[in-house]
Amino acid sequence: MPLVPAKRKLLSAGYSLWIMAVASCNSVGGWHYGAEGIAEWPRVRMGTKNVCGGSFQSPINITTNATIFDSSLGPVKYTHYSEPMRNALFINNGHTVMLVPRKASKATVSIDGLPSTYNFKQLHFHWGDKSTEGSEHHVDGKSYAMEMHLVHINTAYGSVREAYKHPDGLLVVGVLFKVDGRENWALRSVVTALRQMNKRAARRVRVPHLVSLVDLLPLNPSLSYIYGGSLTTPPCSEAVIWAVLKNEEKIGESQLEVFHHLEAERNHQNRTLHLVNNLRPSMPLNGRHVYRNFP
Repeated sequence: MPLVPAKRKLLSAGYSLWIMAVASCNSVGGWHYGAEGIAEWPRVRMGTKNVCGGSFQSPINITTNATIFDSSLGPVKYTHYSEPMRNALFINNGHTVMLVPRKASKATVSIDGLPSTYNFKQLHFHWGDKSTEGSEHHVDGKSYAMEMHLVHINTAYGSVREAYKHPDGLLVVGVLFKVDGRENWALRSVVTALRQMNKRAARRVRVPHLVSLVDLLPLNPSLSYIYGGSLTTPPCSEAVIWAVLKNEEKIGESQLEVFHHLEAERNHQNRTLHLVNNLRPSMPLNGRHVYRNFP
């Protein structure tokens, strides 16, 4: 299978998502968004190797007519994704808001042609300050209102730290959202939890009942663009296989507005700001190919 052996060096750029969930839950210092903040990322000292200045970084702009159909790549398969999530926790770490199961999840993702199965760990979101811009990945130069990342760890590795060392350590499913006139019913429990977070000025909110993960996915979520990249936040580890779904999901304008009112990390004047524009700009491909699993 050409994607893994021949491109193993290319599949090493995305572990920062899970590290962000683990390391940044209790601390929001050290790095910031904005043009000046992102420019400083390669120089941020961290407890692990900082790869933000690496060659195979994420996100990217996906030029659809330059993608390569690989017939050996099967559809994205979701196992136990239809089971409702119970007692999950929403966490605002100052950089994003993430959903973390309180118990180990059985949900996994696999792709025929890739040698591993990946276990779901957490999901989080990136958005802008308006409905026309907010996604990290672009498609043919187009930005979307929001992007959801479902982060999975390779079950072949015994720990997150170990997976972090390998180019296929993570598989992240990226879902692009566009604004629609109607609310997305599957997001109602998410938005309700975030409203509670805003009302209480809380950083953590328990969610007793949540829709299943599959309900958060767009129609036909088996079709995707696949490439090797990195985490999109420090330490920008090049350890991620990205599966950016071909079809987008919808979000209501009023639902997106709830994200816009979340509290961000405190700035240098110790003022609390709204959490918006938590996105990294597109990074150069540097010779990488983007594959697709559909004709």
